[in-house]
Amino acid sequence: MQLSPSTVHPEKFVLFPVGSLADNSVTDFDLFVKVSNHVVLYGGIGYRWERTELQGLVNSGLENFYIKPEDQPKADIYRKISLLPELEKNLAPKDRINAIQEIGTEFVKILFEVEITESCVEKARTIAAALVDCILEDKSCIQSLSGLGEHDIYTYRHSIRVSAYIASIAVQMGLTDHAKLRDMALGGIFHDVGKKQVPLTILHKRGALTNDEWKQMRSHPGMGYVAVSKSILSYVPKEIILHHHERMDGSGYPDGLDRGSILTEVQIAAVADIFDALTSSRSYQNKRSRFEALDFIRHRLLGHQLGVEPFQALIACLVIDPKNQSGQ
Repeated sequence: MQLSPSTVHPEKFVLFPVGSLADNSVTDFDLFVKVSNHVVLYGGIGYRWERTELQGLVNSGLENFYIKPEDQPKADIYRKISLLPELEKNLAPKDRINAIQEIGTEFVKILFEVEITESCVEKARTIAAALVDCILEDKSCIQSLSGLGEHDIYTYRHSIRVSAYIASIAVQMGLTDHAKLRDMALGGIFHDVGKKQVPLTILHKRGALTNDEWKQMRSHPGMGYVAVSKSILSYVPKEIILHHHERMDGSGYPDGLDRGSILTEVQIAAVADIFDALTSSRSYQNKRSRFEALDFIRHRLLGHQLGVEPFQALIACLVIDPKNQSGQ
């Protein structure tokens, strides 16, 4: 807790309910308390809340903090995020990963509605860390990810599924560092956030895109990178956002990078992104089985567009018998 004086009167501030604060969350706006006829700063930007402190505030009878009017948008975003269900930590990994997927899907929906704040990044870190915990505890849990429903939520659920596949592939390739895995999973959560700038008519179009529509679609990695450029995301997740559509032969976008210029983490994300896209129902395609998707990648994309090692790791994650061509 930090207290510092302010000469601004309470009527110049906006009420923020104490009950809106969530355990282990970070507020990216200042929170003040009333002292006599003035307000003093209680928790500044970046303040992390703990359950014991929150309970103490409630027990003391404090019902509201005060925030500056200009911080209202950030406070509204924080409140939306804080209303998401708690992540269940006691479930078995195969059940937990599906619960995380559902909460993560709702979170990505919020990302597409609001400006990305530090509160968003902190919540994404929590979700990414939970995915990594599941996979490190039981590498086979990735096989139980539930199927996709309606195509209009494809982008939201796709981001969480890609995040899980990225972490699973990386673990299969030998990475065990939790912080690095979490950062890669973060890149998956945010990788398509630039699509919030692409009209839904384009995202859900059943037929082929026109040249202009394709240009708008191809702009989403750059727009996603701009959206997070001022955030506290580190280098790797930002690279995943910007370059997940780059290809080993230089045919990708937005920068036409080749195999010598694409980070291994980005190569992993590219495999995860394409695999989930192929196995998901979308407005313009029927989903493939996992075997069919892997077969398509192997014969159409492997080597010249996608990296061999991440692909082999994906197969190991799924433990698919190639003789079972009806595999889901």
